[in-house]
Amino acid sequence: MTTAPHPIRQPNLSLRKEPAETAVAPVEGTVVKHQGELVRAAEPAWIERAKQAKDHALENRLYVGWTLRGYWHLGRRWLEARRDDYPQMIRSAKAELRAADGDTAAEADARREVEKRRAAYKEHRKWYDIKTGAWGAVATASAATGAVMGGPLVDVLLGVGVAAVGAWNGRPAAVAGDTTSGLIVINGQDGEPFPIADAHTRDEAAECVRRALLSEGINVAKVEATRRYDWGWEVIVWLRKGTPADLIAKAPELETPLDLPQDGLLCQPRRQKRAQVVLRLVEGDPFEKMPALPERKPNSLRMRDKALLALRMDGQHTDLSYLGLHFIVIASSGGGKSVTLRTIGDTLTDCEDVVVFDLDPGGNGLEPLAAAVGLRVVGPDQMHVIEAVLEKLLKIAKARATLLGKLGMGDNWIPSPEYPAIVALIDEYPQLSQHAKALVVALLRVGRKSRVQIGLAAQEATKDSIGAAIADSIALGIMGPSRHQDIVQVFGAGAGANGWRPDRLHPAQGEDPADAGKVYIMGGGSADPLIHKVVAISPEEAKERAAERAKAGRPWIDAVSLEMAGVSFDDLDTVRPHDRLPEVIELARAAFTAAGDPQRMTTDELYEYVAAAAPEDWAPNQDEEIDRARDRYLQALRDAAAAVAPEVDMKTKQWRGGRGYYLTTLIDLSGDLGLAED
Repeated sequence: MTTAPHPIRQPNLSLRKEPAETAVAPVEGTVVKHQGELVRAAEPAWIERAKQAKDHALENRLYVGWTLRGYWHLGRRWLEARRDDYPQMIRSAKAELRAADGDTAAEADARREVEKRRAAYKEHRKWYDIKTGAWGAVATASAATGAVMGGPLVDVLLGVGVAAVGAWNGRPAAVAGDTTSGLIVINGQDGEPFPIADAHTRDEAAECVRRALLSEGINVAKVEATRRYDWGWEVIVWLRKGTPADLIAKAPELETPLDLPQDGLLCQPRRQKRAQVVLRLVEGDPFEKMPALPERKPNSLRMRDKALLALRMDGQHTDLSYLGLHFIVIASSGGGKSVTLRTIGDTLTDCEDVVVFDLDPGGNGLEPLAAAVGLRVVGPDQMHVIEAVLEKLLKIAKARATLLGKLGMGDNWIPSPEYPAIVALIDEYPQLSQHAKALVVALLRVGRKSRVQIGLAAQEATKDSIGAAIADSIALGIMGPSRHQDIVQVFGAGAGANGWRPDRLHPAQGEDPADAGKVYIMGGGSADPLIHKVVAISPEEAKERAAERAKAGRPWIDAVSLEMAGVSFDDLDTVRPHDRLPEVIELARAAFTAAGDPQRMTTDELYEYVAAAAPEDWAPNQDEEIDRARDRYLQALRDAAAAVAPEVDMKTKQWRGGRGYYLTTLIDLSGDLGLAED
């Protein structure tokens, strides 16, 4: 997008007063009589110009002041070029370090950024000094040679030339031919907002933002434009009163006076200084120059290694280690969810100490990487097999907890080619059955230390699909274009007011890619609400890489874990589909599964899970109390049990400290949800 340059106010010529006529001063020369008046004969033109030059030189004291001012200007320009923007960048990084006080991870990142910018500044100065010295040596040698070989006349000419260079650079603007008033009018009326595209310096950018904020009633103490990127400006605002949330809520309205694209104003409150808000004014695409995923040899990574996932809008690479991380990816249709999962899968299938499971009840999963995946169960008719796989993984996770001491691993499982970690990537999570969801919740609770990890993906994060139990166990959240209500489920309450706004990203529409592949990342070392773009890998390239890895050999689950858990994955073809039980019964059984199959659960504990897992049906209505909603569900459970298994006693049991159901009762009722192996 291009905009018209600043209009420049020209002098109002109609208001100028012509100087009064004055008598011509007498001059030397022949005098003739002309129509009764004495008139001096005109001098030759070159003599007149010479005299004007003499007078001009004397008036300006032989240009000595111009020369000194010119070399002062040249020195200042040299110093500015030598500094460039590095001092300001270092000050900004130090401000980030001070603002991160108390946040260990943020402090470490900020300290690294300060050192990085200092090192870059030192390198810049070194090469600038070298180039300056080289040019200076050439000029000095040339001047010395001319002076020695040319004699006094050349010396005089060199002196005049040196003075002339200084005088030229120090001449006043009027002498330089500048006939403007010196006033740049950014807008017709003082104080009115103007487009950020018209700002060419940091001062102008700060003034632009200040005016826009005031026009929307945001009371600011000061504004500082800290840095200009290829895509736009980064500006820090100090609020005089109010909260950052007030400013964030005004972001869409502020885009109009700033003349930004839709959703082009990003706001980030400082965690340690609530009066400060970082604004990023995005005029262009920050991701025009995307890196490529590095080419690696098969099995060249370990799970603890950091690998490239995305490019951050400030140009920083986002490298993540997935060791011990459960994660979730949320992006609406066309938002780039599949691209994100494929990039993560590319990293995990290149780890020599990771076995990847691909589970997708609604699509084709990681098909391009299929050759390097340890186990794949995909398709809408494979729910019974997915449930069986998740049950086996849960048993392995529990068994590994008992093996840590025997294998000398300490508190957490240490992945290796002999004892690899297991990562189950589950796409279209909301389409899982209630039993499968409960198994996932149980794995999230016990799998981290056993390195049996879960990666979930979905198009939305509704309460019934992504409940509190999942949100509390997820250490890494990745959100592409999504709905506003999804932010709370993944990033937590208040995240939107703190600048995490994936709802302002737009999925692809037809041929327009829009913001597909752009995400916010929370966790894994990423703590700031900056837009990232996932580094994509094409399906064709993914297939080539997977084939190479399969040829080199991929790890499989260690025999020790399989034996201790008493499971095998060779018998999955014997698992048969089963009839689905009424949802109220599935929910009751799922509550026990999610809690790790305790011996008993109170009705309050049971209902708490049910209301979170299926809020549309069983959460309290608008005017309904929790006790009445719970009793409504329990009555529905008894009615369904009477129809399915009338022989099962569904009366609640009393024990010291509570009243509810025993696990054995739910197993009798559900038949363990009908899972059976031949």
